[in-house]
Amino acid sequence: MDYEGNGRACLYQVVTAGTQGDILKKDGKPAITPFDAIPFAATCPVPQPHRFFGRSIAELVMDIQRVKTALVRGMLDNLYLHNNPRVEVAEANTGPNTLDDLLVSRPGGIVRTKTPGGLNWQVVPDITASVYPALQYMDATREQRTGLSQQSQGLDANALQNQSATAVAQVFSASQMRTKLIARIIAEGVKDMFSLLHGTIRKHGQQAQTVRLRNKWVDIDPRQWKTRNDMTINVGLGNGGKAQQFAQTMAIANVQKEMLAGGKANLVDDKALYNTASELVRIMGHKNPDKFFNDPAAKDPQTGQLLHPPVQPPPDPKVLAIQAQAQNDQQELAMKAKLDQQKAQDAAQLAQFKAEIDAKLKMIDAHMKALEMDRKAHADQQQHHAKVAEAVVGVVADAHKHDMAMAHEQQAHALKMAQADQAHEAKLQQMKTKPAPKK
Repeated sequence: MDYEGNGRACLYQVVTAGTQGDILKKDGKPAITPFDAIPFAATCPVPQPHRFFGRSIAELVMDIQRVKTALVRGMLDNLYLHNNPRVEVAEANTGPNTLDDLLVSRPGGIVRTKTPGGLNWQVVPDITASVYPALQYMDATREQRTGLSQQSQGLDANALQNQSATAVAQVFSASQMRTKLIARIIAEGVKDMFSLLHGTIRKHGQQAQTVRLRNKWVDIDPRQWKTRNDMTINVGLGNGGKAQQFAQTMAIANVQKEMLAGGKANLVDDKALYNTASELVRIMGHKNPDKFFNDPAAKDPQTGQLLHPPVQPPPDPKVLAIQAQAQNDQQELAMKAKLDQQKAQDAAQLAQFKAEIDAKLKMIDAHMKALEMDRKAHADQQQHHAKVAEAVVGVVADAHKHDMAMAHEQQAHALKMAQADQAHEAKLQQMKTKPAPKK
């Protein structure tokens, strides 16, 4: 409210007393003090809007309990009357001891009358057949209001007939939904309580303290908690019973084991294994896991060294066999990949070599064709030269024959001329040697 009248609404603590809500005074002034937060952490199973106090489970079922009490009492009264019904006695058959005998009810008791058969036992109608359905209806109403059913408390033999495991689990989960809702509502109240506790420590903490946190002594100074940015309050959700939690944690442990067997030690270290073992110890009901397992992160406060350094365990034959098999598989895959790559390279080289050979064959074929054409042209040229040479030889032979003939003719002519000259010289010689005629 805006108590100071400055136009700004604030939260105030007002101390009242009496049935009329009179405001008390402190130091002569009304006990109205500005406050930073509502200092109440309230919780109830069934909250109601605009009310501080809600309803409890007892309020939900008290009327049912009263109705069932009345029904059961009526049924028992009916059974009592069946076991000990009222008696009709005619006054004519009543003797001085009849009423006294009837007032004393004992098995096999005797009632004295004046006339045999003078007593008439009253027939009481049986109402139990109508009481049992009413009781079942009230039980069903109670289950709907509280969420507690017979299935959530323990199954009977008839409830499992013609039912699959999934259907039974669904019925069991549905019956616990309201119970889980109530637990979550109460947990939210506990959350508010811890938030107020933290705020009180921040407000009134004046010195550092040493507290034990997670089995370790830690120095905490509330004066350094300026804001709540680093604090979160988590409400734990239901994770099933201890058997289910144990099964889930063991499933995690099995996954870690498979990872270690597969050589994935980088994914699971000693700290992770210790956390899994600690969770198993906690589920089993033991508070201190250090009684069963050594913390790998624990250090000696004097030396600062690890108290439990990791020890290299001997190799497991199964792990070695698995690793060897994995290594062989990797080698086989690498060899296969290498062979495939070599085959691909050989195929590429063979194709390239074939292409080169085809190109060379084409070049050789073209060269052979060119050589054949050159040889043919050369043969034609040689044949032409031979013909020309033959013609030249013929011409030369004719010329030589002509020259020889001419030479013979010249020799014959020269011989004739020589003979003629010789004859002429001889004639001249004769003429010189012949004496001159006498005169």
